[in-house]
Amino acid sequence: MQWKLITLLVVFFCAANIQDARAQNSYDSLLKEADAARSSDPKRFTELLKQLRTDKQKTTALQKQRLKYLQAYEAAIYRDQLSEGSKLAQQLFDETEDPNLKYRAGGLVASFSALTRDFTTGLRYLQKAQAMRKDVTDKAIHDEGMSAGALLYSEIGQHRIALRYAEQMLDGNPAPRIQCFAGHFKVVSQFELGMLPKDDAPIETVIARCSKLKEYIPANVTRGILARKLASDGKYDRAVALLESTLPEVQATRYPRLIAGLHALLADFKLKLGDVPAAEAHARMTVAMGEQIKSSSTLVSAYNTLYQIAATREKPSVALELYKRYAESEMAHQNDVKAKELAYEIVRHQTKQQAQQLALERASTQKARLVAGFLLVMLAAIVFWVIQIKRHQGQLQRLAQTDTLTGLGNRHFFTQNSERTLVEAARAGDSAALVMFDLDHFKAINDTYGHGAGDWVLKQVGKTCNAHCRKIDYIGRIGGEEFAILLRGFDLAAAARLAEDCRSHLAQIDTRECGYSFVVTASFGVSSTAQSGYDLSRLLSHADQMLYRAKNEGRNRVCAYTSETASDHRSAKRSPTLTVING
Repeated sequence: MQWKLITLLVVFFCAANIQDARAQNSYDSLLKEADAARSSDPKRFTELLKQLRTDKQKTTALQKQRLKYLQAYEAAIYRDQLSEGSKLAQQLFDETEDPNLKYRAGGLVASFSALTRDFTTGLRYLQKAQAMRKDVTDKAIHDEGMSAGALLYSEIGQHRIALRYAEQMLDGNPAPRIQCFAGHFKVVSQFELGMLPKDDAPIETVIARCSKLKEYIPANVTRGILARKLASDGKYDRAVALLESTLPEVQATRYPRLIAGLHALLADFKLKLGDVPAAEAHARMTVAMGEQIKSSSTLVSAYNTLYQIAATREKPSVALELYKRYAESEMAHQNDVKAKELAYEIVRHQTKQQAQQLALERASTQKARLVAGFLLVMLAAIVFWVIQIKRHQGQLQRLAQTDTLTGLGNRHFFTQNSERTLVEAARAGDSAALVMFDLDHFKAINDTYGHGAGDWVLKQVGKTCNAHCRKIDYIGRIGGEEFAILLRGFDLAAAARLAEDCRSHLAQIDTRECGYSFVVTASFGVSSTAQSGYDLSRLLSHADQMLYRAKNEGRNRVCAYTSETASDHRSAKRSPTLTVING
């Protein structure tokens, strides 16, 4: 009886072990299937990951680590929590002893860091992973790490290095999935380096290969490059058709940068084709994803499209606001580019320093000089990029303050500086005057000779009147064909003389250069602080009243707001028999 009991226990123990082994084998199969589906079949990957989390009680330490790798991928790609995904991958890199899994975790950190713009961390982990490459026995895993390197260097703007990684992968007869990603990185790098082949066939091959594997993210990024190539050849219809055909597929990826990029391209191409409503709709879809794609060229492109649309609708305030957002997004994008370059330089110099330190152990007497030299180079690099960033910020600020057509200050710039100047003049007891003028029959010029001729006239008017102003004066285009000049130190008579000079020289503009012969005239209104005080809005109002009086009295003349004018204006308000000229 005792032997039977012992035999039964042994059988039960063996059966339990067999059942555990089968369970582990089944878990391994699920891990393998989820790994294969993680980028090609999001729905199946999510289902498998849910099952793996539920069944993980009786798993080995390595299986738990493999699950953590998939959880890191899911957090970053499908829950848009790149920081959490990167944190899990870094933990896995530190805790696992398996060389293949450690190598993959390092590549994952590099990939996620590229997407979060933490390029310093990404480059460090990529270097750690690449140092282990010789210990990786699985060629597919080896190529996966190379793919992470291509992604990181592509995102950081080092496209020649990314191209080298891609070509190395393709030279080794890789698996179909690696062929897809390597081909994708090759096309991206060639596009950024201006080295795309003239023939579309190699690009179409990459798209077809990735689509067949259901790797829709690389397939559609590559398709976007093909669309740009078609657009650069003037084939906007084909480019739009190509992108619209894949829109549902792109939306299904749930990858914000890809979705926003496609909408931004469609907005640009639709605008080129004259389909303004569609262009505006796609651009607004891109802008709506702003937080997920900030500091990207995609956001810059969308704001530029919206600005161009608003400008054509002659809505200056809307156009100005959109231009500001365009300038801000462009500045953020350029700062991001500089940050990438600086991160690359820092890590590159850190790598050099590490190599130098090994040599310095045998030559300690030179250590102080080498470290000082390195720090000096680093400081010089940082100072250089700070100067470049500041210079670019200044350029963007000037763009935001300037009317792009005439080169004069825009309404915001004119108002801001005029108000400050008037406050300073009031404190100092200086006089100041404001000249306001509007081109006569400008709509007729546009209607008769075209907007090209109208734009030419506006540029010439800006040049002519700016030539009569001093450096301390402010001249701005404050409306479509309306301009204003603030003159510190001028009384009413001096300002009226300057206005008369401007009026006379405008009438002498030779318009034959634009292909037509006609006369340019303008009506001027002048006011000064002696009559209107130091409030800008009051000066503008009185000058505007005089401008309209000039219009009503036959145009092409100067009217000044004198004390008699002010008295007439007050009398007109009291007496219903007088006409009030209302600006």
